[in-house]
Amino acid sequence: MSGRSRRPGIAAGILIVAVGLSVRYPITSVSPLLDEVGDAYRLSRTAIAVLAAIPVLLFGVAAPLAPALVRRVGLSRAITVLLAVLAGATLLRPLAPAPLFIGTVAVGAAIALLGILAPQIIRLALSARGGFWTGVYTTSFGISAAAGAALSVPLFHALGERVGAALAAWTVPLLIACALSLVFGPRIEGGDGAGTIHSDRPRESVFRARGLWPVTGFFGCQALIYFSLTAWLPTIAIDRGADPTEAGLLLAWMSIAGLPASLLAPSLASRPRWRAGLIIGAASLAVTGLVGLGFAPAALMPASIAILGVALSAAFGLSIALIVFTSPNVAQTAAFSAISQGLGYGAAAAGPLVPGLLVEAGVGWPAVLLMLAAVALCELAFGLASLRASRPAAA
Repeated sequence: MSGRSRRPGIAAGILIVAVGLSVRYPITSVSPLLDEVGDAYRLSRTAIAVLAAIPVLLFGVAAPLAPALVRRVGLSRAITVLLAVLAGATLLRPLAPAPLFIGTVAVGAAIALLGILAPQIIRLALSARGGFWTGVYTTSFGISAAAGAALSVPLFHALGERVGAALAAWTVPLLIACALSLVFGPRIEGGDGAGTIHSDRPRESVFRARGLWPVTGFFGCQALIYFSLTAWLPTIAIDRGADPTEAGLLLAWMSIAGLPASLLAPSLASRPRWRAGLIIGAASLAVTGLVGLGFAPAALMPASIAILGVALSAAFGLSIALIVFTSPNVAQTAAFSAISQGLGYGAAAAGPLVPGLLVEAGVGWPAVLLMLAAVALCELAFGLASLRASRPAAA
């Protein structure tokens, strides 16, 4: 393969990593500081729960905009614009209570659209090794989530325990990602800057695509569990005796423990015969980790969280792989991804919100974690149903 013909693939790989590294720490950097955010902006526990739920809710609400945005400005330009919006919203959030909520809405919308467009990059420029690049993308998610959770509290202390400064500091890496998108994005389609996909318009509605609904159910279940824990794991850990810094590190540990699974699961899913085992394993580990987190001795909490990290990272990687391997064609990938992720994230918005409301109403965390274990069993059912429509793919 000539150097010229490899350039779109190299550019797409850099762009995938830049996007993946940008779409979790704007959320996980807030979770360890929820109590401090509440004190600084005088928010009630219900308001904090709503704030934690906003990004996931916007993941669902904003999803239908992705295909229209690509048609309007092209794939690479859409990604650059969204990274710029994400950086601006992250800078806006700390100004006051109203901008905190408005900025969080914009953060959720931008992350949603970036996540929906990433599978289209893989289908367009990296399909020859779709499983591998899906794994790279989901692994970068895990690194982003771990960085936000691990560095949030130390950054807060380093900046004089000023909540606003600690939240705004995350704008810097987002600006770097935006610059990378400006440089490498136009190269995906050989330099026209648009990244437009030239393809015949599909004649059949994507709503009738095989596998759409079970893939959507699988995506929603794993996302609901993930965002429940992203929002409330530090609080659960503190409730079980951890200090705030340790609680933030435990959230980071969940992401770090899952990094190998986030890389390997999508790569292995390139082989159809492995998919059922991977789905069963991910769901089983999720049930084990959730039950352990709720009922095992506190000393075993790091082990339970590590199991959850493996389970959730594998499930997320598999959900993206199923989108890549099940969408009918390149032209319909954005629409397929928008529906499956949009509806899935819409359901997952209950993850940050409902546990907080249940606990405020007097329900204990062990009971909440058992409810999440039931969601993991639904994930298993949807995952196995989705296998009937997924297609083979090159590793």
